[in-house]
Amino acid sequence: MKIVIAPDSFKDALRGSEAAAAIAEGWRSRRPDDELVTIPLSDGGEGLTEAVIPATGGSFRTVEAHDPLMRPTAARIGFTGGTHRRAVMEMAAASGIELLKRNERDPLKTTTYGAGELLARLLDGEPEEIIVGIGGSATVDGGAGLLQALGARFFDAAGGELPPGMGGGDLERACKADFSGLHPALRRTRIRIACDVTNPLLGETGAAAVFGPQKGATPETVAELERQLAHWQRLLLETLGKPDLVSDAPGDGAAGGLGFALRTVAAGIPESGAELVLDITGMKEALRGASLLITGEGCSDSQTVCGKLPAVAAETARKIGVPTVLCSGALRGDTAPLEAVFAGVFSIAAGPGSLDDAIAATRANLRRCGANLAGLAQTFAGR
Repeated sequence: MKIVIAPDSFKDALRGSEAAAAIAEGWRSRRPDDELVTIPLSDGGEGLTEAVIPATGGSFRTVEAHDPLMRPTAARIGFTGGTHRRAVMEMAAASGIELLKRNERDPLKTTTYGAGELLARLLDGEPEEIIVGIGGSATVDGGAGLLQALGARFFDAAGGELPPGMGGGDLERACKADFSGLHPALRRTRIRIACDVTNPLLGETGAAAVFGPQKGATPETVAELERQLAHWQRLLLETLGKPDLVSDAPGDGAAGGLGFALRTVAAGIPESGAELVLDITGMKEALRGASLLITGEGCSDSQTVCGKLPAVAAETARKIGVPTVLCSGALRGDTAPLEAVFAGVFSIAAGPGSLDDAIAATRANLRRCGANLAGLAQTFAGR
């Protein structure tokens, strides 16, 4: 029997590669002779480079950067193999929420400057295109920090230049922008924005309102961030001389407004991170001849079926005639929409407990889930 194991990351617990390994370990404990194909996936957040680079025979490089609070850190970027001169990065590697302790999360201070450093390093190599995954951010800075790291300059009302590492609370201080010093390779490099978030920059479904609380914002902070981002939007569009440019396109609110900065200033092209990764990793080919696809994510609800990676993977498998099982860290709300897409929907939690306990037990719970699924397969194979 051929089984394809292709989970997303389990946020704050395991990367996709680690989750796939845990499920595979459990399956092998019951059915050691089956053919297991592990393909860690990502929709543009944590684990993007780990999903794409090995699948293409590419190579990793570790570079120095700054974390969301401008502390030195190290992050991995990647270059795909084959004939394409393609580079890959995930902004979360330098500007991700997983780099901060819970008491350090403050979107008024956190910055995408480190993500900009990673992008600048990739641009130095002048690839034909760069895939930028923008999930898992700790920021709501509108991409200000990233633009600074790429050579943009911002000035206050007195003409003083704002220091590197602008956060969400610094946007209104910027009264003038200068993009003349942007990295020269930016103009001739195709930027592909890998993200499945469709939120606009502003409003009730925007970056501040929806994602701000996840990153440490209080209701008062959300209101301040909304005001700061509105000012930032006007400044960038005026500086670009594009008042007629769509100012609030779907995806602009991703990564706290980083999607907006990449689309407008870097001419980035938003794409479905899930579709992009499935294509690059050869998921369709791997599913040929498979009996089952096992996927997973940290938490599943009705939104999972609205374009999130597990559902996109399940649809890909369905077209080939392969059923899909979802192993989730938690199930929330009505599971009927999930059951309409997946052949089986399972929560891996062993019982009531705190979130911290659940995160700590993720690897063991996934292993047990893999073993139990293999046990079911063994039972029905014997009939």
